[in-house]
Amino acid sequence: MEETTYSLITIVNKEAVYKDFLDSLNTQTGVKYELITINNEHNQYSSARTAYNEAARRARGEYLIFLHPDIRFLASDSLARICDYTKEIDDFGLVGIAGSPKELVKNERIILTNIIHGDNKETVPNSKKVTGPTEVQTLDEAFFIMKKSFWEKFPFPNKDGWHLYAVEQCLIANLNGYSNYVVPANIWHTSDGKSEDYRYTLQVRKLVREYRPYVDNVNTTVKRWRTRGLYANLYSLAYLMKMYLKHLLNK
Repeated sequence: MEETTYSLITIVNKEAVYKDFLDSLNTQTGVKYELITINNEHNQYSSARTAYNEAARRARGEYLIFLHPDIRFLASDSLARICDYTKEIDDFGLVGIAGSPKELVKNERIILTNIIHGDNKETVPNSKKVTGPTEVQTLDEAFFIMKKSFWEKFPFPNKDGWHLYAVEQCLIANLNGYSNYVVPANIWHTSDGKSEDYRYTLQVRKLVREYRPYVDNVNTTVKRWRTRGLYANLYSLAYLMKMYLKHLLNK
C-alpha cells in the first residue's frame, strides 16, 4: 500500500532561517512528503491566508502541513510521530503542536504543548504537556495540519494580515462539527512566541466581532479573548493601545 503523502507548506521571509529549516527537515525519516515553499522575501503577499491558499491548490498530499521556517525537529522521527498521531484521529478539523482548550483553568486559558521555544530552548510558559491527541479550541500558527479535503471545503478566508489564520480555521472547524487537536511533538520553535504587535490586536478585535454570535471566548496561545460585553471591548482596546505605544517607542 502506498505511503500517505504529506504536503509541507512554508512561507520564506529570510533565506538564512529557511536554510536552517531545510537542514533540520532533511534529517527526518519515515515520511513521504513534498515541500512547497512560498517566497515572500520582498513582501509579495499581503496575507498569509492568500499565500497558503495558493500553495494548497498546488499541493498533492492528502494532508497539508503548514509550518513556519523557524521550526526545528529534535529527533529524526519528530515529523513521522506527529503524522502518525494525526492518522490515528478518525475525523478532525485541524491538528497542531500547541493550542488552547475551550475550558479555562482558574478562569484563564492554558497552553497545551510539548514543544520548547526561544533561543534558550525553554518550556513554554503556562503550558501543560499532552500524552496523546487532546482536544483544543484553537491552535498556534507555527505548525498545524488540515486534510486537503477539509481545506477544499473550508479554504482560508480572503483576509489581509499575518495573524490568527489557524485560530480562525479552528473556529470554522468547530462551527461545522469538527474538533481540533494538539498532539505530542518533539519540536523546537526557535521563536519565543512574542511576534504579536498592534496589528495582531487589530485583527483580534475584528475576529471577536465576527465570531461573537457563536462563541463566548476565543482562547488562543497568546491570550483569552472574551467576545461579549463592555469588558471584552475595553480589554482588547486597552491591549491595542499598549501594543501601539510599544510600536511607537521601538521606532
